[in-house]
Amino acid sequence: MKYIKNRRLLISLLLVIAMLVPTQAFGATGLDGDKKVVNYAALGDSLTAGVMFDSTPEKPSVGLSFADYIAEDLQNVELLGSFEKPFAVPGATTIDLLTALSKPEMQFKLQSTDMITISIGANDFLQVLKTNPDRLKDPVEVGKIMNQIAQNYGASMQIIRKVNPTAQVYLMGYYNGFYKYPEDQQQPIIQLTNMVNDIIKGIALATNSHYVPTYDKIAENPSKYLPNPANVHPSLAGYMAIADEFWKKMSKNLPVNTTRIAGENRYETAIKISQAGWKESAQAVILARGDDFPDALSGAPLAYDSDSPILLTHSDALDPNVKEEIARLNPQVVYILGGNVAVSPEVEQEIIDMDIKTHRFDGADRYETSAKIGAFLPSSDTAVVANGTKFPDALAVASYAAENAYPIILTKQNEIPKASAKLLKNYPKSLAIGGTAVISEDLFNKLPGATRYGGADRYETAAIIARDLNPSYKAFVSTGLEFADALTGSVLAAKTDNSFLLVHPEKMQNAVLKAKEELGIYHFTILGGPKAVSPTIEKELQGVK
Repeated sequence: MKYIKNRRLLISLLLVIAMLVPTQAFGATGLDGDKKVVNYAALGDSLTAGVMFDSTPEKPSVGLSFADYIAEDLQNVELLGSFEKPFAVPGATTIDLLTALSKPEMQFKLQSTDMITISIGANDFLQVLKTNPDRLKDPVEVGKIMNQIAQNYGASMQIIRKVNPTAQVYLMGYYNGFYKYPEDQQQPIIQLTNMVNDIIKGIALATNSHYVPTYDKIAENPSKYLPNPANVHPSLAGYMAIADEFWKKMSKNLPVNTTRIAGENRYETAIKISQAGWKESAQAVILARGDDFPDALSGAPLAYDSDSPILLTHSDALDPNVKEEIARLNPQVVYILGGNVAVSPEVEQEIIDMDIKTHRFDGADRYETSAKIGAFLPSSDTAVVANGTKFPDALAVASYAAENAYPIILTKQNEIPKASAKLLKNYPKSLAIGGTAVISEDLFNKLPGATRYGGADRYETAAIIARDLNPSYKAFVSTGLEFADALTGSVLAAKTDNSFLLVHPEKMQNAVLKAKEELGIYHFTILGGPKAVSPTIEKELQGVK
C-alpha cells in the first residue's frame, strides 16, 4: 500500500491546527525558574496505563508504565511535586481523549500541571486493523483515518494549550509492535505507524510541544523490549527505555534545586549532616580531628561500611554539641581516626565515660593510619590511591570509594610508603586519583592494574570522577579549599547515591558546569555556609543568571 498522496492533505491540516492553537502557547518555552517541583500529568492509552506484554482480555496485567518511571526519575532528583494519570485508558483513541479533555473537571486538573505526557493515536488504526482490515487497503479510507487522528489530536492540544499555555507537553511517537510478522505483513503497518508519527510530530511542532520518538529505540532490541510477539505492549525494560527517551527531551526543561546543609562552623555542619542522614540512631560514629586532614582522609569507606556519620572534634576537647549528637545517635562504638596527637586520650575518655566503646586507628604517620583503616574494610579487588599530603583528590573520590568498599590508600607524589605498599599487594586493581603533580608517572606505573582519573586541577578531577565513575542526577557540592565539609558529607553522598563535586567558594569552574550539563544534574546538596559555597555559586548551579 502507498499512502504518499495523503501526506499532502495531512500537511494542510496541520497548518490549520497551528492557526487554531492560541498564540500565547508559543510563549511556553520552559518551566518557571522559581519553581522547585514539577506537577506531572500523564494522558493516553494502554502505554500510559502500563498494560504489560503478558496481558490478555481474560487476565489483564497492568504494571508500571513509562509515565510511572518518569515520575520515579523526577522523585529521585527531588523534583516531583505531584503525579497523576487523569486519563490512562487501554484501547483509547484520539476521539476518546478529546471527549475526556472537553469535560470541565479534566480541564481544571490540567490547569495547575507543569508537565504533560501524551500517548495517543495508534489505536485509531489498530482497532480498524482488528475489526475491518480490508479498510486499510484503501488509500482513501486510510486518508480518512489519518485526517481524523490529526483533527482529534489537534483539537485536544488546542484545549490543553487554552487551559495551560505554559505547560511542557511531550507527545509520544509509536514503535513497530509487529516485528515478528512476515515482512510483507509488517510493511503496511510500518507505513501506517510512520504516518501517525508524522502527524504527532507535526502537531508537536505546531503547538510548541515536544515530539518523543520511540521507534528506533525499541527497534534496537525488540525481543527484549517486546517479548511477546502476540502482544504489542512492552516489558518493564521496554517501558524504562521509553521513559529514557522522554527523559532525553525533558532534561533540557527541568528546574534545578539546591539544598544547603550548614552549621555555624565545620563542627556544627558535621552535626547537621549527621542529623540529615541518621535521623534516629547509628550503629557507630566516626570521630576525626576537625582542624587537620591527614588521619581523616581514608575515613569515608569505613563510615559507609559501618553506616556511620563522621563527626569532628578538637584535638584536646570534645565540643559539647558534638557530645550531645553522639549521645543522640547512641552508637555501640566510636571509631577514632588518628593517634593521641590528633584526638587526645582525654577526648576518648569522655566517650568511654558515656558507656560507649572506642576503637582507635592510629599509626606512626598518616600512611600507616590509612593502611590500618583499609585493612579493616571488607575485601575487594580494587584500591583507590591518592596523595596523602594534599586533601582534595582523596575527598573528591571519597563517596565513590565508600559506596564500593574501596580503601583509600595514601601515597606521596614519587614514593609509596611501606605501609601503603604492603596493603596494595592485596589488590589486583587500583584507581590513581589526580594528575602527575600528585602521583608521578613513575609511581603510577608501579601501581597494580592502575587507571588514572585526574584533571588540570582539583575541580576538574572531581568532575571527571563524577562523570566517569559516579554519575548521578544528584550531586553533593563542597568547597575545594577546605577538607572538613567534603569529609563529613562524603558518606551521606554515598548513602544517598549522589555524585560529588568540588567548587571554589566564589568563582564557578567550567569543569563543574560541564559536569552538571553532561550528567543532567537537577539537585545539588551544598555543604557548608555562604563562606564555604557562596550564594553566587548556588545561583549558578541553579542556572539563575
